[in-house]
Amino acid sequence: MEKKKPFLEQRRQIISGEKAEFGDLIPRFEETHKDLEKKVASIVKPEGEEEEKKDEEEKPPTDVSYLKGQKGIPDFWQRAMKANRLIWDQVKEKDEEIMKHLRHVETTASEDEKSNNMVVTLKMDFDENNEFFTPSTLFVSLEYESEDQVKEIKGTHIEWKEGKDPTKKKIKKKQKHKKTGETRTVVKTVDADSFFNIFQDRQLPKEGEADSDAENEAHDKIDEVQQLVEDFHDLLVPDALEYYLGFNEDFDMLGMDSEGDESEKDDSEEEVKPKKSKKGGDKKEPEDGKEQECKQQ
Repeated sequence: MEKKKPFLEQRRQIISGEKAEFGDLIPRFEETHKDLEKKVASIVKPEGEEEEKKDEEEKPPTDVSYLKGQKGIPDFWQRAMKANRLIWDQVKEKDEEIMKHLRHVETTASEDEKSNNMVVTLKMDFDENNEFFTPSTLFVSLEYESEDQVKEIKGTHIEWKEGKDPTKKKIKKKQKHKKTGETRTVVKTVDADSFFNIFQDRQLPKEGEADSDAENEAHDKIDEVQQLVEDFHDLLVPDALEYYLGFNEDFDMLGMDSEGDESEKDDSEEEVKPKKSKKGGDKKEPEDGKEQECKQQ
């Protein structure tokens, strides 16, 4: 990654629109391209593979005509993320509108000065005046206590604007009093699945601090964040251009469900969808004993 830094910075400048003239890059590209063609030509392919390749349909080039007249490539990172199924499956429906404001992604690996532990940090820059949250730059850092085990996660505290927080949802539930038989409706706020949960601080509980279920849940959450940040660091950031252009193969080979869905809802929980009704018309009430998700106002 260290050797790629100058190229990644150049890529950032092009994506942001800071660099719009590419004439000086053409001679270098042509020279590198010729060198790569020689290396590819020298590779001996197994017998029969060339015929198979010829039979395959050529992949159509990525249509970038929509960028004409635009500054930079505003949707570069959103499209690159979508092409990586491992990452995009963590982006929920309510997160997608926010991702349209994503402008830059980078990762770094360093060493903690006190513990000498390795630290991997994911940085994501969004539009400064986006309608969802502040600050516009979000960080999440993983501190490793061993090569594979994360000790602690530190993230940016996100200040969500009114009604824009995808990490929370409101549940409406009708409760029936056991003695009187009277019912009442209560609304409570609970956690919701969201990509932006990765920015929460997390730490492995010390021995005896939590029961086995809570400890297992803490491990699972940390493992999920670790896997996602490592996917950014190892896969997406170094090869984002290939993902944007659709050169990297999808992950269907891993047996992933092509219709990635959000976490399963409890049978008693339903999303309250806005109903079209005439002015003054009655709205249907939820059935007794059922919970419903309320749209944030």
